[in-house]
Amino acid sequence: MSDFRTDYYDRSCVEIDLNALRHNFAEIRKVTSPGAGILAVVKADAYGHGAYETAKTLLECGAAGLCLATIDEAVELRHRGIDAPMMTLGFTDKSRYADAVRYDIGQAVYSFDIAKALSDEAVSQGKQIKIHIKLDTGMGRIGFPTDGAGTEEIIRSCRLPGIIPYGVFSHFAVADTDDDSYTIKQYNAFMEQIKVLESEGIVFAKKHICNSAGIMRFPEMHLDLVRAGIILYGLMPPGCPEPPVKLDLIPVMNWYAKVIHVKKIPEGATVSYGRHFTAKRETEVTTVGIGYADGLSRLLSNGFELVVDGEKCPIIGNVCMDMCMVDTTDMKVRPKVGDKVVVFGRDRLADDLADRMGTINYEITCDVGKRVRRIYTGGDSK
Repeated sequence: MSDFRTDYYDRSCVEIDLNALRHNFAEIRKVTSPGAGILAVVKADAYGHGAYETAKTLLECGAAGLCLATIDEAVELRHRGIDAPMMTLGFTDKSRYADAVRYDIGQAVYSFDIAKALSDEAVSQGKQIKIHIKLDTGMGRIGFPTDGAGTEEIIRSCRLPGIIPYGVFSHFAVADTDDDSYTIKQYNAFMEQIKVLESEGIVFAKKHICNSAGIMRFPEMHLDLVRAGIILYGLMPPGCPEPPVKLDLIPVMNWYAKVIHVKKIPEGATVSYGRHFTAKRETEVTTVGIGYADGLSRLLSNGFELVVDGEKCPIIGNVCMDMCMVDTTDMKVRPKVGDKVVVFGRDRLADDLADRMGTINYEITCDVGKRVRRIYTGGDSK
């Protein structure tokens, strides 16, 4: 059990261990090709970990740049003093291109219309903007096709005034499964399209396609940059086959709650909304100060175990908005108000919640609510 104390918070908090983040970056660096820089994916508030604090730490560790999902995420980091290279991985509305140019935020380009609007904005500001051409090699989401149909459009995009064709990238769809043939097919399509563009004089400074699974499983595909996401935060892509070299990852986020009340109910009494739990014996009900508004899904009702003072205890009844109840009748040591409750972290992976809910660990950390206090250990936070 962690020695993180309950007097650090009132009802619930997440501890973000920056030393674990540093450790994970070092582990990733060990398996990344020496010539490949590591882009830190800090979109979605760094998967719920806090974008500024994690970005600052990872850049100090040697990250080559940052990947964001939205222009607002990037601008906020600029306002907080982060001057490292940044890029958005997907859609930016045309109304925000002025900010993209003004704040030097690299943009994913997957149509000529996007490139032209960015070019017009850059010229109007008397600046240039770096773009990353997005190729759809098999994700079926966004990107220029790699069957030759998009080649001319890419060339026109890259030759526009004010445009710096800095990067070209794609996304693997199944690098975290054992379907290596599809990943190899995607990589080959990516490289073939780049070869065609280079024959037309379009040369990119940076090529990148590997995500977390790709970093671990396909070192021959690391190219100039890799994009590290979930493994930075100490979690494995769900279902990912064992990589050739195992990474010693430490979960960065640890979610704690606190016991707020303990009482006994008689046999036959019910618990929580809907009365979906009926006591089959005299039962000790321990109420925990965490609920679905904090990110503890109602799908965890009636059976999922929280760790109360080191012992696993099942949730009984429906998870409420601000509280949930657990059965502590069989605990060896009687619980008391103020005891620590572990939801997930080093002592119990977020994957356990994901498995119960039929989702993935990415969603679990992203769903921790904003009202849950983030407490950073292992470094200074501002």
